[in-house]
Amino acid sequence: MQQDEVQATPEEEAQLEQAFDAAIKVIHAPGKAGDNIAGMVLDAQKVEQGIGQAVATVVITVEKQMQLTDDVKLALAERVTDELVALAIKAGALAEDEVTDQMTDALASHAMSTYLTLKEQLGELDQNELSANVQEAQAFMGQQQKPAAPAKSGGLLQRARG
Repeated sequence: MQQDEVQATPEEEAQLEQAFDAAIKVIHAPGKAGDNIAGMVLDAQKVEQGIGQAVATVVITVEKQMQLTDDVKLALAERVTDELVALAIKAGALAEDEVTDQMTDALASHAMSTYLTLKEQLGELDQNELSANVQEAQAFMGQQQKPAAPAKSGGLLQRARG
């Protein structure tokens, strides 16, 4: 845990909880909706890609239901990833010992790439958002080369890991 993390506000925590509740409903939806999310994970050639696609799809679906800050989207994506990894393990598509830091990095990369691709296809991505998302992802992945504005997501991300 970084010492300079900014704690999430009660409003951000409430927004994350509300968004995660909506995400759980999407993931576990009866019928075709839930089957589509499961299929993304279970039918993918590489489970990391399937989980990444499912995470992006769930986050965009929730995002269409409620206004989310970028910090909350990142925290939500992490919690959705954890949920989908647990379900993939339970379904036998993934072994617990396969869940490594390298795999977690691959999941984050696939999810971010898929998210940006889907947003672009939906006509909802502008260059400013793309640039901001790339910077946010680089900071999240610890690859930032130059100092960025102080991140406000630390508290939420810590709580999401929780």
